[in-house]
Amino acid sequence: MNAHVEIRRALSSIALLVAVADLGGAQVPNASPAATGLSGAFTARARGYDAIAWNPANLGLRDNPRFSFSLLAISGSSGLAPITLADIAQYSGKTLPRETREKWLQTVTSEGGESGSAEGGVTLVALSAGPFAFEVAGSAAGSTNMNAGAFEALMFGNAGLTGLPRDLDIDGSSGRVAAFTTAAASYGLSLGPLALGVTGKYVLGNAFAMAQDQGSVVALDSMRVNFPVVYSWADSNAIAGMGVGLDVGLSYAVGRFAFGATVQNAANGFTWDETKLRSKAATALLNGVDDSVSFEDRPYAEAPAALRARVANDRFNPIVAVGLAYGLGSPLVVSIDARQQTGDGILIGPTRRISGGLDARIASVLHLRGGGSYITDGWGASGGLGVDIGSFELGVGGALRTVNGARVPAVTINLLSLR
Repeated sequence: MNAHVEIRRALSSIALLVAVADLGGAQVPNASPAATGLSGAFTARARGYDAIAWNPANLGLRDNPRFSFSLLAISGSSGLAPITLADIAQYSGKTLPRETREKWLQTVTSEGGESGSAEGGVTLVALSAGPFAFEVAGSAAGSTNMNAGAFEALMFGNAGLTGLPRDLDIDGSSGRVAAFTTAAASYGLSLGPLALGVTGKYVLGNAFAMAQDQGSVVALDSMRVNFPVVYSWADSNAIAGMGVGLDVGLSYAVGRFAFGATVQNAANGFTWDETKLRSKAATALLNGVDDSVSFEDRPYAEAPAALRARVANDRFNPIVAVGLAYGLGSPLVVSIDARQQTGDGILIGPTRRISGGLDARIASVLHLRGGGSYITDGWGASGGLGVDIGSFELGVGGALRTVNGARVPAVTINLLSLR
C-alpha cells in the first residue's frame, strides 16, 4: 500500500484519538437548571444545596431554605472550533469535496488551529439542612488542540494544499481528559444581613490522560510521529490523584438586594499520583518501505520532561466570582455576575465570564429564565424553565455559547429536587 494512504490513515487515527479524549464540569458541578438558564449569574442567588457549587455563604442568609434535596442532576457542554461538529456531521458517510477542505483549512489557519472542549457532571446526591449542606458528585472535562499543519495533513495528506509534496510541521498538537469524584460539605454563618461561608472538598482523580506532540513532521514521502501520552493505568483502583480543597464566600442581603462574593479553590492540594501514571512513546515512521510504529507502555519517568511538567501543573487554581441580585417586584429578579479563573492548571469552562439574567415567576408555579454572557473569546445566550409542584421542583436550563465562531451548547437537567 502506498505511503500516502498510510499517512492519511495514521493521521485520521491520531485525529480520532484526540477527538475521543475530548469526551470528557467542574470539581463540584452545577446542579441548578436556574443557574444555566441565567447564564451563570447565580453567585448572589444560589440557595440550599446550590450554594455548595456557587457560594457557601448563601447558606447563612435569612431566606435560605430550611431543607433542600436533589438526586441525579446532570449538566454538560461540548464544542469544536472553528470547524464544528455540525460541519463534520453533514458529510458523515460522504466524500468531503476538495473545495470544502480548502475552505476549512483557510478557516483553521486564520484561527491558529482547530480546538475542542467538553465537560460534564452528575450530582449524585446533594442536600442542605439550614446552614449545612453536603454533596457527592462526579465530573469530567477534556480539551484538544490541532495546529494548522496537522489539519492540512489530515485534509490533504503530505502533498498538502498545493498538491506538491512538502514538509508539514504538526508540532504543538495536544489533548487532555480527566475525571473526578468530589465530596463537599458547606457551612454558612449568619451575622444578621451578612453571612460568611466555607466549603471543604475531598477530590479523587479517577482517570487521566494527557498527550503533547514533540515535533512530529509530515515529510515529502513519509511521516514521523512523536506524540507521547501520559495516562492513569487500569490497576490504579480508580484513584489516580487526590487532594483537599477549600472555598470561601461572603454574602449580604437586605430587602430586594443581595450581594455575593466567593473564592473557589482558595486552597487546593489536589495532585496526580505519579506512581499511578504510565506513559507511551507513541512514535511512528511511515514511508512505505520500512514502516514502524511503537505504542508500548513505559514508566512515567520516561515521559518527556515538558509533558511531566504539564502534569505537575495540572491543579485546581483559584476562581474568583462576585454577583448582585435585585428583585424588581415579587415576580421578577435580575442578577449579574463576574467570574475569573486564574492560573494555567485545570480550566473548567471559560476563563472569564460576565453574565446577566432575568427570572420571571408566573402564577406562583412557573419560572421562565433567560440570560446572556460575555465569555473568553465569545459570548453566550441562555434560557430555561422551572415548575414548582408543592415542595417539588422540576427544571431544565440550556445555553448556547459562541467561542471563536464555534457554537458550544450546554444543558442542565434536574428531575428530582425538593425545597
